[in-house]
Amino acid sequence: PPPLVTAAPTAAPTATPAPTATPEASATPAPTPQPGMAMEVTVVQQDIGVQLYALTYPEGTTVDDLTGDNPVEPYRTPFTHTKLNITITDSDGNETEYPVDTATGTALAEDVEPGEYTVTAPGAGAYSAPESQTVTVKEKVVYKADIEAVEDKIVQANQINESQEDSSYGSSGGAPIAEEVTDTVPFAESATEEQPGETVYTASLSEDGHLLLTDGRVTPYRPVYENDKLVGAVRDGAANVAVNPAEFRVVPLGLAAVEPLQLQTVADTSTPVPANAMQPVTVTETPAETPAPATPAPTEAPAPTPEPTPAPTEAPTPAPTATPAPTASPTPAPTEAPTPSPAPTATPDPTAGWPDNIAAADLAGYGFAVESKVETVTIRTGWQTIDGNTYYYDPTTHQPVTGTQVIEGDIYTFSSSGVLGQKARGIDVSKFQGTIDWNAVAADGITFAIIRCGYRGYGSGALVEDATFRRNIQGATAAGIQVGVYFYSQAIDESEAVEEASMVLSLVQGYSLPYGVYFDTEKVAGDTGRADGISAAQRTANAVAFCETIAAAGYTPGVYSYASWFYNQLNFANISKYRTWIAQYRDTLDFAYSYNIWQYSSQGSVSGIKGNVDMNLG
Repeated sequence: PPPLVTAAPTAAPTATPAPTATPEASATPAPTPQPGMAMEVTVVQQDIGVQLYALTYPEGTTVDDLTGDNPVEPYRTPFTHTKLNITITDSDGNETEYPVDTATGTALAEDVEPGEYTVTAPGAGAYSAPESQTVTVKEKVVYKADIEAVEDKIVQANQINESQEDSSYGSSGGAPIAEEVTDTVPFAESATEEQPGETVYTASLSEDGHLLLTDGRVTPYRPVYENDKLVGAVRDGAANVAVNPAEFRVVPLGLAAVEPLQLQTVADTSTPVPANAMQPVTVTETPAETPAPATPAPTEAPAPTPEPTPAPTEAPTPAPTATPAPTASPTPAPTEAPTPSPAPTATPDPTAGWPDNIAAADLAGYGFAVESKVETVTIRTGWQTIDGNTYYYDPTTHQPVTGTQVIEGDIYTFSSSGVLGQKARGIDVSKFQGTIDWNAVAADGITFAIIRCGYRGYGSGALVEDATFRRNIQGATAAGIQVGVYFYSQAIDESEAVEEASMVLSLVQGYSLPYGVYFDTEKVAGDTGRADGISAAQRTANAVAFCETIAAAGYTPGVYSYASWFYNQLNFANISKYRTWIAQYRDTLDFAYSYNIWQYSSQGSVSGIKGNVDMNLG
C-alpha cells in the first residue's frame, strides 16, 4: 500500500505543469495585435455607402496604444480581394444583403427609403467583424444649379490676394510624390540609317534536291537551312555503306577483303573462305543434298536395262558434261569484275576529299553554283512610325522597347512586339502654365487637356475664375485637343458644393467637354484650408452634391484627389458611380480603386508650354 500512496503524489506533480501550459495559452491575447477590420458608413441623399478597411498595427501594438484625432488612419487600407456581403436591417427587422466589391472593399445601397437602418459586416479569416452601425436616411434633396445667382459672386484673380486664396500658389499642390518619375530609356532624336547587313546565299539544286556544280553536275550534297536561310551543305549519308550484289548482304567497307569471294559458288567456298565469311557459306551448303536425288535417278535406269547398248554409253557422257557447266560459271564472273570499274562513276570525283559539311560562305570556292547577296539593314533610333504603328527604338540597342517605359518624363506602355499602346496622353493646366501654344501641344502628341476653370479661395471662400481659363479652353479646342475642366473645391457643406458646380456651369456654357467636369478635393499645404477640418462623410456629401448638379446639366462628373485622400477623407462607395482621376507621381500606379485618369507626374515637358506641366494617362 505505501508504494501506491507514493505513486499517487508523483502523478499529481506531473499534472501541475499542465496548468502552467494554460497560462501559455492565455498568451493568446497576442491576437490583439492581429489584423482587425473597420467599417465606415456614409449616408448621402438616399444612398448608404459602406467602406471596409483592414487594420494592421505594428507588432506588439493595440488600438489602445494609439493616440491622435484619427489614430487608426495610418494603419488602415481598403479591405479588398475577399467576397463578403454586408447586411442592412430596417427598423422592422427586414434584412437586405449587398455584395462588397472585391476590388475596392466598398458596398453601396442606392435609393433606400427614409428611415433608420443598422449596417452589419461579417469577419473574414483572421479579421474580426467590425462593430455594427446605425444610420438615418433622409429624403433626397434635389440639387439644382443657380447660375444667375452665382455669376454675381464670381471674382477675377486680380481682385484678391491669390497667395492667401489659391492653394496652388507657390506650391505643387497636395498630391504627395511617392517616387519621382525617372526615365527608363534614354531619349534620342528620331533617325534612320541604312547599313550593310547579313549575306544571303542561294544555291542551284537538282530535281532531287542536291546542289549542282557550276558546270551543271549533280553532287552528293544537300542544302542546310536555318530560319529559311541557306547556311551550308552536307554530304549524303548513304556513302557510308556498300551493297554486295551477289549475296545481297550489306558489308562494311572495312571487310573489303571478302570481295574476291563474292562470286564463288557454293562448292568453292569450302576451302578458301575466311573465318568471318564462313557462316553464309555454311548456310548455303544445304544444297549439297541435291546430289542425293541424283543417286536415286540412276536407280530408275534399271528399267531400260534390257537395252544395254544405249544406257551404258550415254550415262558416262552426261556426267562429264555436267562438270563443264560449273566451269562456264566462272567465265561470266570475270566479265563482272569490270563492272566495279563503273564505280568510278564516281564522276562525283570532284567532291572526293571534300568535307562532309561545308559552310554557305565557302560553297562557291568549291565550285558549287551559288549566288550571294548582301542585305541592307535599317538601323532605327527614337520614335518611329511603321505600317501605322508607333514604336520607340532604344538608341543603344536599336531595338523597339516593350512594356512600361518612361521617356523624357512621360510614361508609355508598349506591347510585347513594341507597338505603343493606345492610352491617351493628356495634361492638366491652369494659369501657372502661362501662355500656351496649343498647336505645338497637339503636335507633341497630347490628345486631351483638363483645364482649371476656377477655385474657391481656401481663406475667404471667394469663388475665383482662373485667369487663363477662357484662353486655354478656346486654344485647346481650336487645336483639336479634347478637353475637360476641374474646379478646386473648398466647400464646407453641400450648398457650397452646389454653388461651385453652378459656377462651373456658368463658365463652360457652349463648350463640349468629352473629358468631363472634376471636383478637385485635397488638403491645403500647412493645414490652412477652410475645408481641411470637415469629416470624410461631409466631404463625400459635398462631392456628391457637386457631381449630381453637374450630371443634371448633362455633363459627366468626376472626383480628383490622391490615394490617401481617397482612402481616408472620402467614402469611395458613395462616389464610385462617378469618374475617378487619381494623382500619384511614380512609374507604376499603386491604387486600390478603379480609375479613369492617372496623373503620374507634375514635372512633364511638352512642346508649346514653358516649364513643367502635369502629365496624365487616360
